[in-house]
Amino acid sequence: MSIKNVLNIALAQMTSVDSVEVNLKHITQLVHEASHQPAEIRPRIIFFPENSLYFRIKSDEKLPQIILQSSEFKELERLSAETNIYLHVTSTIYDAEKNWNASVLMSPESGAQIIYRKIHLFDIALTGDKSIRESDVFSHGGEITQFDVDGFKFGSSVCYDIRFAELYHKHALAQVDAIVVPSAFLVKTGMVHWDVLVRARAIESQCYVLAPAQWGLHHSTNGLGSRETFGHSIVVDPWGQSLQQKKDGVGLIYARLDKDECLKVRSQIPMNTHRRI
Repeated sequence: MSIKNVLNIALAQMTSVDSVEVNLKHITQLVHEASHQPAEIRPRIIFFPENSLYFRIKSDEKLPQIILQSSEFKELERLSAETNIYLHVTSTIYDAEKNWNASVLMSPESGAQIIYRKIHLFDIALTGDKSIRESDVFSHGGEITQFDVDGFKFGSSVCYDIRFAELYHKHALAQVDAIVVPSAFLVKTGMVHWDVLVRARAIESQCYVLAPAQWGLHHSTNGLGSRETFGHSIVVDPWGQSLQQKKDGVGLIYARLDKDECLKVRSQIPMNTHRRI
């Protein structure tokens, strides 16, 4: 196993709340924890779940206008540079006079950059539950994106995107090594759909799928109620097997990605040479 073909990563499971200050403090603690791990598991990049910096508890709650130049992102840039760890954070971002559910990559060398805006927004109405309309406050992204860390190619997606296989088909055509799915799944859908969807995306794309998730009861800091998310952060390998999983609680899970595992699966089942659509 060649060293240049492997990459240590970590996934963070959080119970974020409607306070950027509280969430930033938790993120900082997790980054410091990861930075003190022994070399064999110390991550080069940490992936945080959807709504990392701000978790809206009530659907009518006004979103904060968090911009890329905000003090929160300046602090995350500082953390990344100090620890020499890339940070992948998905949060509400205000940019170009619109709110986005977006992923931001903090590089130790070059700071913060918006790398993906969520394409499929969560507008659903489950039986017996109040409807949820993410598009009432967020704009739809329109660009399929990939990014690179130390020669590893990652495909971008966020939570509800996972139900749309055509997005992952594009990442598979791009021969990515891993696809990231920061999430905040509902308990009702998570219990039935989460594991199946994550593993299916890995199997059909023949790459790793990294799915950091929100977990537990999210209590509003201003007494406006609570929401619950499913958790079950998971790393799935290109064969569709779970390498690491954190079903409940908050904290980090660690894994090592290996390019050779992707090549091994693709050589056994050469889907890219068989594609007709």
